[in-house]
Amino acid sequence: MRHALLILLASFAPTCLVHAQNIDFEHDGLTRQYRIHIPQNLDANAPLVVALHGYSGNNNEMRNDYGWTELADERGFVVVFPNGTRDQWNNRFWDVDYDFHQGLDIDDDGFLSSLAVHLQDLHDLDPTRTFVTGFSNGAEMCFQLACRESETFVAFAPIIGMMLDTLFTNCNPVVLRPILSMNGTADDVTLYEGDMGNSGGWGAYPSIPDTMAFWKSKLQLLDSDRTYLPNTDPDDGSTARLDLYSSPLNQRLMKYYLIQGGGHDWPGEWGNMDISATVEAWNFFDTVTGGIGGGSGTCEPSTVVVGDNAVDTTANRGNTLDLAGVCDPGEFGSDASMNTAFYEFVAPGNGTYTVSTCNQAAWDTRLSVHDGDCAPENVIVCLDDTAGCDVYTTTIEFTASAGSLYVIALGGFAISDYGSATLTISGSGGGPSTGACCMADGECSVMTALACSLLQSSTYHGDGSSCDDSDLPCTILGACCVTGVGCSYVTQAACANDLGAFYPGQECTSDPCGCLGDLNGDLVINGADLTIMLGYWNLSGADLNEDGTTNGADLTILLGSWGPC
Repeated sequence: MRHALLILLASFAPTCLVHAQNIDFEHDGLTRQYRIHIPQNLDANAPLVVALHGYSGNNNEMRNDYGWTELADERGFVVVFPNGTRDQWNNRFWDVDYDFHQGLDIDDDGFLSSLAVHLQDLHDLDPTRTFVTGFSNGAEMCFQLACRESETFVAFAPIIGMMLDTLFTNCNPVVLRPILSMNGTADDVTLYEGDMGNSGGWGAYPSIPDTMAFWKSKLQLLDSDRTYLPNTDPDDGSTARLDLYSSPLNQRLMKYYLIQGGGHDWPGEWGNMDISATVEAWNFFDTVTGGIGGGSGTCEPSTVVVGDNAVDTTANRGNTLDLAGVCDPGEFGSDASMNTAFYEFVAPGNGTYTVSTCNQAAWDTRLSVHDGDCAPENVIVCLDDTAGCDVYTTTIEFTASAGSLYVIALGGFAISDYGSATLTISGSGGGPSTGACCMADGECSVMTALACSLLQSSTYHGDGSSCDDSDLPCTILGACCVTGVGCSYVTQAACANDLGAFYPGQECTSDPCGCLGDLNGDLVINGADLTIMLGYWNLSGADLNEDGTTNGADLTILLGSWGPC
């Protein structure tokens, strides 16, 4: 049974001695049930999380063994635990059209959507912060709701689930919503490589990478960023990786956690202990809807001066500055600044000033300067990314008059971009001039001439010069080889951050790493890797030359790298 492993492992997990009572809810001629946890002293218009159990599980187990009630008390949200109906083997389930449930027709889509709306009305909960998560069969129900009930639920967090091929080929969300997904590579129930032959009996389903590619395409997410999370528990036999997908064309978001070596587990409760699936899911929900801070249109400026200013935009989550039609934010920018904080600046003298977060924030910043107040129509200049500034941080310039008031807006590119930063103000009217500095590793940053001269083998290109200058010979790209990971075409500095070997000017298609074809990570390219590649033929799962499809070109690369890495 799909949930047998969960039941066994859950017996060792700590449980709460206090059990909420099941509450009846009539839907579609059936008496359904749910348990609900409402923290004490809860604010009005609080968020709602719907948490779905796995196949053969139940809502009491979901309530007691996953950490949701404790987190709800800590963070201030309501969590509801519905029960699935029972199948021919008396196992509770969510109707996602498993192969052995073809004779059953349960309206779980309508039940969960109706229940959420009912609870919003009954307990004064926020319809714009109503979310759904689930484990295994519950995760698959999440995917189904993302396809069919996106008007009710505003974000989804399926944990250790898949999408049956029938849903994969018939998914038409009314509203495109943010998604967090999590899967293990060693899961022997929800197979990472998929099961299009239906050997497991659940029904045919594509691989997890193909499912993530499906949602990336569906949500129109063009950009991706990969982070290898700290291995805080070396004894759990697995590590965690986070792929973050976003786009300059919209504010949608997808997070994909790959648990390398992970099984059919709920990370943080059993299996992988480097992360908590419960905490990560709630943080995702809280972030994509703005959390508790700010609010669209909020403008309460604090004061900044010439020099380095320590700032933090966390309290401004949800505060969106719309610059549509009033400012060109740059080649990769859009018309919105997310989680925006405002700062008043009085120019001490006439001249050109530089405002910068360049290499001084760990998140994708965007800046704008306004004349006199926060109003978008008073914007003087705005910009998203500045070449040579890591993590898509920003530097802009504007001309100021002595004694005049300016408002500097610091926001993020996406709803997940906020936090602490250093906002540096300098310029001819009140500080040293800055310009483009080419460093030894080929990176470019805007800084003062003095700061540039202190860096070994660096070149300063003059006051007012910019890393955006197309003639500036700074950034060196090439193939970066990282052991056990493979090849990527990045800057020398980015390769150094990943502790990789760098080959200037080379591309990954020539396989300079000698291990690009190592698809199973065992540092040997052999028949096992060939089998994986053939399983992804005409799909994207084993695309070595990054042309979008696994085909003969990729096979050539793999065969040319045959043997130990």
